[in-house]
Amino acid sequence: MIQTESAGPDRPTKPVGCVGILKRGIVGLCLALGLLLLIGAAYQSLAIRQDLQRYEPRGELFQVDGHEMHLTCLGEGTPVVILQAGATAESLWWHWVQQQLSPHSMVCAYDRPGMGWSEPASAPRDPDTINAELDSLLRQADVPGPYIVVGHSYGAIVTRVFAATYPHQVVGAVLVDSQLVSPKSFANQAEVDQNRTYWDLVGGVSSALTRFGVTRIASVRSLAAAGYPIGLVPEMAGLQARQQAAATYYAENGPAFVSLQTASASAENLGDLPLVVIWAASTYAQNSGNPSLRPLTEELAGYSSNSTLVIIEGANHGSVLGTEALAQQVSDEILNLVRAARNDRPAVFE
Repeated sequence: MIQTESAGPDRPTKPVGCVGILKRGIVGLCLALGLLLLIGAAYQSLAIRQDLQRYEPRGELFQVDGHEMHLTCLGEGTPVVILQAGATAESLWWHWVQQQLSPHSMVCAYDRPGMGWSEPASAPRDPDTINAELDSLLRQADVPGPYIVVGHSYGAIVTRVFAATYPHQVVGAVLVDSQLVSPKSFANQAEVDQNRTYWDLVGGVSSALTRFGVTRIASVRSLAAAGYPIGLVPEMAGLQARQQAAATYYAENGPAFVSLQTASASAENLGDLPLVVIWAASTYAQNSGNPSLRPLTEELAGYSSNSTLVIIEGANHGSVLGTEALAQQVSDEILNLVRAARNDRPAVFE
């Protein structure tokens, strides 16, 4: 049936076909989308201003290579536990672990440049540069070793490289639900270019989602689902939902990916360093079911001749740190290394 438009008393009625209806629908959809984007951008801009008024750094800021870096330490005693957050994450991801460990030893969490309360840096975001910045930060803050280094996700790769780079300062390492470097290397320049194109796309999408408030909304939901205290979630989501965090995430995984491969490969032999490899049960199951990730998952604990593998049942990638009871299992493994080092009794795993 053909619809018609009334043309008024002086004009004949004009038929409106399917094409006309479609055009109107597309115009309406574009207008609605544009309105949503404007609302999202306004929401994000207002939320950032409110974040700056509402939240302050929980630790101290130190000058490192011309930019400020944020470090928060709790507790006293050695060895000092150093906590490295994952991609797009910051020191608050270690909330439960810091609270649980601080009665037993000093435990420090920091923000990589561009994340959390640390200023962005112009230097490349490869693991070697990141670890040199961390080493400088610890010296600036007068936090001497020995260290037990702990990393989650992307931070677990950086932590493993730190342990290999500064072996005389590190007496133990814990890798929590580690990101895997896949592939370990590229066969040719075409694969390098293809990977870079992929990360260019990811970086662009991540930036757009952040600019229009989607990252903030999604982060609130995911962090709450992970089990973090409800009063902490808006602050954590606000730190993630900034352009500098999106840009740093891209820089660490896009332009620096080849360097990430090289640094990871150089840290596959940690000697007899006490090493605890922790997997959330859901991540371990997913990796084991993926032919390309299974061997990488299985070999991680073999990077030290003195290692143990721990699987935390009921945990996923976020809840392994976000849920208090699950985080306590992570803290218990770290504390075992602390006690062994403090008693001058190197941890030995069966």
